[in-house]
Order: sequence, then C-alpha cells, then structure tokens
Amino acid sequence: MDVFKHGLKLSVSIIVAAVISFFLVISMLNICQAMFTVETGYTAYVYETATATEHIDSYTYEYVDNDGDGKYDGVDEKELEYREKGWFVEKVKKRSTLTGVGRVIFLVTTQVLSLVMVISFASSDAYKRGLKESNLVKIGKVKYDVTKGFKIGLIGNIPFFVVFVLAIVMASKFTTVLYAILNSHYYSVVLWITGGKSLFIEVSIWQYVLLFLLQFIVPVISGIAYILGVKEINLMEKIIYKKEVE
Repeated sequence: MDVFKHGLKLSVSIIVAAVISFFLVISMLNICQAMFTVETGYTAYVYETATATEHIDSYTYEYVDNDGDGKYDGVDEKELEYREKGWFVEKVKKRSTLTGVGRVIFLVTTQVLSLVMVISFASSDAYKRGLKESNLVKIGKVKYDVTKGFKIGLIGNIPFFVVFVLAIVMASKFTTVLYAILNSHYYSVVLWITGGKSLFIEVSIWQYVLLFLLQFIVPVISGIAYILGVKEINLMEKIIYKKEVE
C-alpha cells in the first residue's frame, strides 16, 4: 500500500513535469525560430471588408532576392489589385524551417532542461522515503527492499506506459509528433528515436524497443534515489565537499 501511495504521488509529479516541458518546448521553439530562421514570405487572406469573417480569396507570396543584396525585391501585384478594389488583405508570415545548428540547440536545450526536471521529480520523494526508513531498516523494524524505489517508479510512470500502448494499438492513426507531445519531458529523444517518421505504424521494431525502454528512466531514477536514501548517501553533499577539498 505504501508503494502504491508513493507511486501515485510520483505519477502526478511526472505528469506535471511533462506539462511544464510542453510549454518549455513551445517557448524554446519560438526563441530558436526567431534567432535561426528568416521570413520567406506570407500567406494572404482577402476579405471584402476589415470586419468580414470569411475570406473570399487566399494566396501565398514568396519573397525573392534577385540582386543578392540581402533585401527582398519585387511587389505583390495581387495585394495592390485587391486593395485598389477596396478589399482588406490580411497577411500571415511564413518562416524558413528550423534546421542545422538552430534545431540542434532547440532539441538539446529542451531535453537537458526537461531531464533535470524528471531527475528532480523522480528522485525527491523516493530519496526522502529511503532516508526515513534507513533507521527502521537498521534496527530491523522494516525489511529492506532494494526494489522498492523501482516499484514506486513503475507505478508512477503508468500513465506514460498507457500512452505507449495506445500509440501501438492506434499505430495507423497515432502520429509520432503527438506521441512526443504527450511525452514532452522526452520530446527531443522521442523525435530522435522515431527519426522523422510521421505515423507510429512506420516505426521499426528496434525503435519501438527504444521508446519502451525510455519509459524506464523514471523507475530507474526512483530506484537509485531510494537506495541512496536508505544508505544515507547524499550525492550533492559529496560533490560540494569534493569541490571544497580541491
């Protein structure tokens, strides 16, 4: 019962970590797009009036740089024509795709920050639980279960095991991007493992295996944290102490 209770508590924490990671992904994507992409044109929507709710026409205008001076040349003739008629033209800017260094920075940064959260959330309660039981284990009131933290982690990660199963069952309709979003705390790793595949049905067996193993990160962290707690080992203190000695 104790394992189940702490597992449920951990489950809530990991879901919170996933939600925070989702907003982190969006924020970092916007930042990296602003830094590493350029405007390539826009999609224009034409309305009879500025207050109209339905557009009567739409088109895409691509910027060109004919003389190579870094500035866009040309005039949007369609826009001039529509405006002469007194119609309203609304523009939605288009940007180039995030690739190269910008994409690497985006994926690495989001994953590192998300992983820090996962480690913090998955280890905190398990470590405290182990620390609390350390004296009870020494005097023999509680039997030491080396797998207790791991079992807490397994229960805590149940929602994401369920998502994995659903993705397989609905493989022909379940997109890999959706799976990455539902596992936002592993967003970059999921995209790397799936390798740009669109649907789950396109994913190979070994990629399924890697995605499944990915879900054991939380149980492993929780398991190690509990053992460290029982043994009263504080890694942060050891690291700080070592730096002070040096």
